[in-house]
Amino acid sequence: MLAKVLLLKQLYLKRLCGEVYCQNVVIREPNKINFRKSSLDEVIHSCSLCELSKSANNKVIGSINTESRITFITLKPIVKYSASFEMISNISNRVFEEEFYNTLSLIKCNTHLQIKDEHAIVCMEYLKSQIDNLNPKLIIIFGIDSAKYLIGGDEKLEDLRGRVLNNLLDKQRDFIVTYSISDLLKNQSFKKAAMEDFKIAKIYLKGCK
Repeated sequence: MLAKVLLLKQLYLKRLCGEVYCQNVVIREPNKINFRKSSLDEVIHSCSLCELSKSANNKVIGSINTESRITFITLKPIVKYSASFEMISNISNRVFEEEFYNTLSLIKCNTHLQIKDEHAIVCMEYLKSQIDNLNPKLIIIFGIDSAKYLIGGDEKLEDLRGRVLNNLLDKQRDFIVTYSISDLLKNQSFKKAAMEDFKIAKIYLKGCK
């Protein structure tokens, strides 16, 4: 998957230089020696493929623990010690009773700009590579926008909630979709509804080896 990320970066850089493609493009695969030296984190930190990178204070890789069985995914980065950070920590520790967890975001740039489709497309391969490296038992997606970009489709949030979505993406990942973190922070009724989603997720995790 990291090879795809590097190839995608090459393609976008060529386009930014003015090249226009009218047919299938054959991009030379990166040198394998250089590829081994390049980590995914380095690729993300050096990314400048869209306008978000120009306004971002920094790139946020996420909070990662390789022992975790569960990964939380948000649309925008979660800043440490923020209200969103504390909420996810409480969900993992108090609801799931999981000491270790991963927190990833689709968008890696810490910016207040509005997220557009072209931004998500650039970041998508980064997120998929992170998921492949972590190989979690279950992925909790916060918000319909995150779900739309990651698993596709045009379903509404209420059509995705309340069940485990099985065997999605290339590696047949399992997902639970619930309300966005911002909605949970603003609306107490959403918290109660999200708890039902978390109960389903907790039962599922208990059945995982």
